[in-house]
Amino acid sequence: MFRFLVFSSMLVASTFSAHAKGDCDISGIWNHSAKPAKLLIDLDKAEATVYSHDNNKKAIGLVVLKGVMPTSNSSLWDAQMYSAADDSFVDVQITSKGCNQLIVSFDGAEVLGLVR
Repeated sequence: MFRFLVFSSMLVASTFSAHAKGDCDISGIWNHSAKPAKLLIDLDKAEATVYSHDNNKKAIGLVVLKGVMPTSNSSLWDAQMYSAADDSFVDVQITSKGCNQLIVSFDGAEVLGLVR
């Protein structure tokens, strides 16, 4: 029984640590680097939604990133991002540049920058 409790505690701790991901917790509100918009990253839902957008109020609440999952590298996450050109979600990689900048890349090219 004791082994089961220890194993369960370790499993719970590792699950929660996946959310924090290294030294930086990417959950929360991020500013779009090129538009007057903010995204909300919710790691419990593994997604990012439009939190506010001064030029397009109808965009608020739309899912921009989904399936946000940590990788073995503490500064990288895999996700899918909506592509208007493809009218579908495409695989992207999120890179943390310190705790105040995220770069979203598609096929090695930056497609979105977020800052705190």
